[in-house]
Formats: sequence, C-alpha cells, structure tokens
Amino acid sequence: MFKKLSSIWQSYKYRFVPWIALNLKKRSVRSVENVASDKVIPDDLVLQQLTCLTSALRFALPRARALEEKHQLGLRVMEEVLGFSVVRAASHVGGTGVVVQGKAQSRVQRGHLVALYPGLLYLPFQPIFLQSVGNSFVFRCIDGVHVDGNDRRISRAAFRSCVGRDRVGHLTMADTSWLTPHPVNPLNVGQYVNNRTAGRPSNVAYQEVTVRPGEVALEDRHLLPNLWYSPPADVPVADLPFRLVALVATRDVAPGEELFSDYFTVVH
Repeated sequence: MFKKLSSIWQSYKYRFVPWIALNLKKRSVRSVENVASDKVIPDDLVLQQLTCLTSALRFALPRARALEEKHQLGLRVMEEVLGFSVVRAASHVGGTGVVVQGKAQSRVQRGHLVALYPGLLYLPFQPIFLQSVGNSFVFRCIDGVHVDGNDRRISRAAFRSCVGRDRVGHLTMADTSWLTPHPVNPLNVGQYVNNRTAGRPSNVAYQEVTVRPGEVALEDRHLLPNLWYSPPADVPVADLPFRLVALVATRDVAPGEELFSDYFTVVH
C-alpha cells in the first residue's frame, strides 16, 4: 500500500502548489519576464507552420488505409513540408522520448514548430483530480487551463468520448490516433518530450496558442489533438476558441537529436 501511495504522490506532486513552492529552487527552471516574452515566435507563425502541414496531410492521408500506413505516410509528408519529422523513440534519459528525423544535411531551425501537446482541455474550475491520480502527463498552462496528455485508462476513454460527442456534420473535431503508437499527424507526440537534465539542456519551449474560430479549417481539425472536456452547451463547437500547446525549437536541432524542454517555467 505504501509503495502504491508513494507512486501516486511522485506523479501528483508536480501539480501540488505547496510542494512546487518549496522545491522550486531545486528544479531546473525557465524564467521569463512576462507572458508576452514567453513566446519564442508570434502565435500566427506557429499557426502558419501548422496549417501548412495539416493542409498537406488532409490531401495525402486518404491514399492510405491502415493506421500504421497513415502514420508512415504522415512522416513522409511532414519531412516534405517541414524538412524533418519527429518520432517517439527510446530516450537518452530512460523511458520514451521524442527524436528528430531527417536528412543529414537538414536540421530543425530555431523558431520551428516541432510538436503539439495532445489531450483534453480543462478550465481551471473543472474537476480533474481523478484523471490526475497516477498521471504524469497533465500540463498546466499559465492561465490555469490543464491539458491531460495521458493516452491510457480514464484519460483515454474520456478523450474518445468527447471526440464522439463534438462533431460538425460528418467532420470530427480532434485526432484520436495520438492515443495509439501511430499518430497520423506526427506532431501529436509532445507529451513524450522529456525534461532537460544537467548534461542535456532544453532545445524546445512550450508555447500556448489560443486558436480562434476560422484560424484553422474545420476540415483540418481531425488532425489536431485537443478539444474541451466540457464546452458551453449553448455555443456550437465550431464557434469556440480552443487551446494548443506547441513545442517550438529554441535553437537549431540536428537529425537524430532528442528534444528536451523545461517542465517548470516561472513568469514574473
């Protein structure tokens, strides 16, 4: 029983504010002066890069049938459009990480979108305690919005249920393939980017982007990995803004290099 409780605490303590306050000085921390300076590049450039990829994927993916085939096709499209791709792979610090793929002479340039953090979006007042127990994939945005990037257990079931609920005609409003090892949009692996270590500094940063209606085509929403847990009942889902958490390169990243972020960012 003690080992079970200890395991739960190890994953939950990062969302327990008193523990964070007491241990902040012991952690590797990224510090920014204000919310505006937390942007590596303007949000519209993040969306521009994203929509270039999703538009290409929308036309290419119908050529494939099986999910794994779609995933492999998605990787090829990403490399054609962006010059690189990213995959889940064994991490240099243990467990699973995200590694850049590409030709030897190509590299990810600073300011490029490299991944998205998938999951259900919870407003600050919405309950997430049960989903967070034993869950190390809950990301907290600056404004208190939580993103549950767990692809297992109750989190997985909740995401699938919400995708089935939120449809616009025949159009699906979010991707579910990130819940499998074969995401059709290769960007949807950001929850597996590991925290930097003493010997491995960060090369990407989280950038929170609020996407307003019309900024992403409804036909492309099935390639994006986020939607609201409980949206207002009186507002059509197509008219709601939603949150994307992008991972943007803070320096040039070479093919074969693993992505590392800063799990703790302090905004002054």
